[in-house]
Amino acid sequence: MGIELIEIHGVGENTVKKLRRQGIWDTYDLVSYLPKKYQNFTLATFDELRHNEIITVIGKINGPIQTVKRKAVLTTTFIEVDGESIKLLIYGREYLSKTLNQGDTVLVQGKFNLFLREINVNFISTQKEQPEIKPIYGLEGVLDSQISKIISNIFEEGKDQIFETLPKELIHKYHLLDRKEAYYKMHFPASNEDLKKSLERFKREEAFLHQLSYMFTLNPKSTREPIQYKIDDVRWYIDGLPYQLTFNQQETVNEIYKDYKKQESMYRLIQGDVGSGKTIVAFIAALGMISAGYQVAMMAPTEILARQHYENFIKLFQDIDSTLLTSSIKDKKAVQDSIKSGKPKMIFGTHALGMEGTEFNKLGLVIIDEQHKFGVELRDSLVNKSMTGDLIYLTATPIPRSLSLTFFGDLDVSSIKMRPTFQKATKTVFMKERDFEKVIDILKETQKRVEQSFIVVPSILESKDKDSIESIYSKLSPFYSQDDFYVIHGKLSNDEIDMIMKRFIDNPKGILLSTTIIEVGIDVKNATTMLIIGAEHFGLSQLHQLRGRIGRGSKAGTCYLVSDKSDSERLNFFEQTLDGFTLSEYDLKLRGAGLFSGILQSGQVKFKYLDFASDLKILTEMKADAKYYLKHLEKYPYLKKRILNIVI
Repeated sequence: MGIELIEIHGVGENTVKKLRRQGIWDTYDLVSYLPKKYQNFTLATFDELRHNEIITVIGKINGPIQTVKRKAVLTTTFIEVDGESIKLLIYGREYLSKTLNQGDTVLVQGKFNLFLREINVNFISTQKEQPEIKPIYGLEGVLDSQISKIISNIFEEGKDQIFETLPKELIHKYHLLDRKEAYYKMHFPASNEDLKKSLERFKREEAFLHQLSYMFTLNPKSTREPIQYKIDDVRWYIDGLPYQLTFNQQETVNEIYKDYKKQESMYRLIQGDVGSGKTIVAFIAALGMISAGYQVAMMAPTEILARQHYENFIKLFQDIDSTLLTSSIKDKKAVQDSIKSGKPKMIFGTHALGMEGTEFNKLGLVIIDEQHKFGVELRDSLVNKSMTGDLIYLTATPIPRSLSLTFFGDLDVSSIKMRPTFQKATKTVFMKERDFEKVIDILKETQKRVEQSFIVVPSILESKDKDSIESIYSKLSPFYSQDDFYVIHGKLSNDEIDMIMKRFIDNPKGILLSTTIIEVGIDVKNATTMLIIGAEHFGLSQLHQLRGRIGRGSKAGTCYLVSDKSDSERLNFFEQTLDGFTLSEYDLKLRGAGLFSGILQSGQVKFKYLDFASDLKILTEMKADAKYYLKHLEKYPYLKKRILNIVI
């Protein structure tokens, strides 16, 4: 808590009321309210000026000052900078024609046009002493200069109430400013270096305290005896696969089996790029646990996906007793009784696996596919049934490393990037909206080849700025047999979606119109055509997941991006990039961490200082430091008190 603002010199009742309306109640609130941006007046020489950049120069007016009135008031003149003449364009400030004089020295900021040698001015001043960097606070009803004066008085009077939050060892290790100095320099920076050092201090503080409090809330890994798997049995199954594992798949399998040898439960996330074969890696992980005498449960978010996993498993490993449990199967009680008896060793299912009434005989490994589709309680209910506590999460969405470090605590992460050699790369093609009639021909050609197609739109109902299920269905349905044309979207029940999907999968020339609910998990080997209508409305990671629904068998796929903005940098980049990990990093820079919030399932995807796209080094280093201090928390009671307050 800080000191009442009314006690600070120069602060009246009216100012106090205005600040309180904006959540600022005391001196600490005001000092910790940092500028929203800075008007940076760092000077440049003429040789340093770059085309279309915002620049700041000082020069002498060396030409006539002229003002014309057309649609807007425009004042023009010339200044001399380092012996070079530059034209100034100043819009909307008619008074300048009376206050500026030839021969005046002025400080000017604006966008510079190298070819026309002119500056479109957004700031001009005849003051001889202008601060290099001016803070902009954006507080309603209170001038920036007034805020700066009040904060200056707070520091001068020693009423800032700023106390240190980091251990002195960390401050020394990273050569950080102390907290009070960092706040002061954020408000009164003498240079860009001041801002850089102050910002690094707050970024490291934010990363460290977040990691510390997050790790504090995690359940520690449970101890267990090493899993006594039979490696010869596992190798026999691997040798019998109809294809060779990729290098990434082999690496991940080795990581899992090293986990089995440890005296603590496995806690691992496998993120696989689309079509990379993360599911077969999960199957091989299951083989080891089964060979040690345990059952394995694999939970999927939909019945279609659970059945798909079940059918793929029994094709590869026919001699392993397996079963499928979902809420809609007819013999549910008989399947549950069988699972309880221990007869099936590999159990696939939906949320029914975690519900009351489903008991296991000797459950070891739990595999959860697309873990973000399940609530925490449901996931925990299944994991708690495991005797060993071993857990694997699968996700088809590559997660940028900075987010993985921040939001998955001590979860070990394996990444599978390489696609199996039998799969051919999917081609990506742009189509403009006015060429939409080609869609009809593309779909008919796909049907002639007896192959399946997807059409994805951004919304269900028709709207002015987005294509929809409604609008596209009305355009396309007259051209195709209703027996071949299927529609699914989020307003249908799960049972309806599963029924329609099954009919589509069984139809070798089916066409499926849907929203992004087919984004992950659908594995239709015969699907070769993907049309994404209104592609500009989707993130790069979403587009990549959709593109990954085709070309999953031996036939090549083509993904068509139908968009008015086919020349945009973002979509051009997507066309040229097949690596989902690269696309996820690019999406992070363009659209922020919120895009991944569904996968992270954490409310803390927004930080005040940290930038996920550029602060990976800081996040990595502070995570390691947080691990150390968590182990020695009793030596730092003020840290323990702080993270308890954060957690509570």
